[in-house]
Amino acid sequence: MMINIILLASIGVFLLYALYDQWGMNRLKGKTLLKITVQKRTKMDALIFIVLMGILIYQNQGQIPIVTLYLLAFAILLSLYMAFFRKAFIYFKQEGVFFDNFFVDYRKIAHLNLTQDHFLVMDLTNGKRLSAKLAEKEDEKRIFAFFNHSKEKK
Repeated sequence: MMINIILLASIGVFLLYALYDQWGMNRLKGKTLLKITVQKRTKMDALIFIVLMGILIYQNQGQIPIVTLYLLAFAILLSLYMAFFRKAFIYFKQEGVFFDNFFVDYRKIAHLNLTQDHFLVMDLTNGKRLSAKLAEKEDEKRIFAFFNHSKEKK
């Protein structure tokens, strides 16, 4: 019974996260001025999780209550969604950028670089570095245009 409560709570938290990820960030901190698709890094992690869940279910055939089995199956479906169907975005706003689900104020970005192999790299003032691979080559031009346009306004 306790495992079902933990699974249900985890699924609920994940669904809240999915809502925030797909619709919340786009609406927070003002209007989205530029939305860039980035490549995901979670496919291998999700596959490992799914295989482990499959092994768990196979090893305990007949011993798992049906409700727990359905909750585990739903967790596997959510993992498939995260790894293969969800798109990852960077949202450029007026005051900052949503990067990996966190808001970074432009004043906290020391350097913003685009590499030749289509990586966007942000060096922060606290010494940390954030990077993401752009999904499309044309996004580099859109980022350059966005920041050049922002400089012209100032």
